[in-house]
Amino acid sequence: MNRKERISLFERELSYIADNDLKTFCKQLLIEADDYFYTVPASSSGKYHPKFALGDGGLVRHTQAVAYFTNEFIRPELEFGTIDRRQGDLLVISAIAHDIKKQGDGVDGHTVKEHPALASKFIQHVFDEYEFDGVTQSDIDFIRNVVESHMGPWQDPKPSSRHQLILFYADFIASRKEIEGLDFISKGDTTAVEPVFKPVMTVEGYKFDFGKTRGCTIKEAYEKEPGYIKWIANKEDFGMTEVQKLVKEFLKTL
Repeated sequence: MNRKERISLFERELSYIADNDLKTFCKQLLIEADDYFYTVPASSSGKYHPKFALGDGGLVRHTQAVAYFTNEFIRPELEFGTIDRRQGDLLVISAIAHDIKKQGDGVDGHTVKEHPALASKFIQHVFDEYEFDGVTQSDIDFIRNVVESHMGPWQDPKPSSRHQLILFYADFIASRKEIEGLDFISKGDTTAVEPVFKPVMTVEGYKFDFGKTRGCTIKEAYEKEPGYIKWIANKEDFGMTEVQKLVKEFLKTL
């Protein structure tokens, strides 16, 4: 499978990533992955994954499922909605890369227990090997930290931060035998699932995609719910820093 074919398998999942520099890095991870990543099942025994994740290419389909659930969990209206746009991108990359070393060096055709740690090292290796504009060591540390704990309570390190928990939950659900009949094969379709982080980040152009002012510009939201807009501006732990900054800029114009 050539470079173009590898990337095309994940076109939909890559479309979840808003930042082009981070998307370029993720593409390189897919290009550098071992050949077996694209052919093996997600489970060599078949005991721990649904049917769509078994057979030839099962690991790819499992990975697509994990990326899908991760992208859903980081929607702004959900509990984890205080995750900012860049963190969301990094979490999607973590989902795509979490099992990229599932069988280690691919010697015996079985899952290796240390595959989270091996994936973490692989991510660092790719970053060190090539030059990536706009991607920092801090970004890589974030991805590695999330990937290393994706096995949850069954392996150390265990997830504790909300970022680590999101990937663990996404992987856990994608591995349940009960979710049969789901098609996560990308087939080049970038519209199958609405991207989460695609807002226009200007005072005039931004529209809320969460809360009681969903669909409103900041000006419209202020006219409708001025108290809510002031609350966003003044809440110390609001979390969505880019949105809060725009709201503060707007309030200065009044």
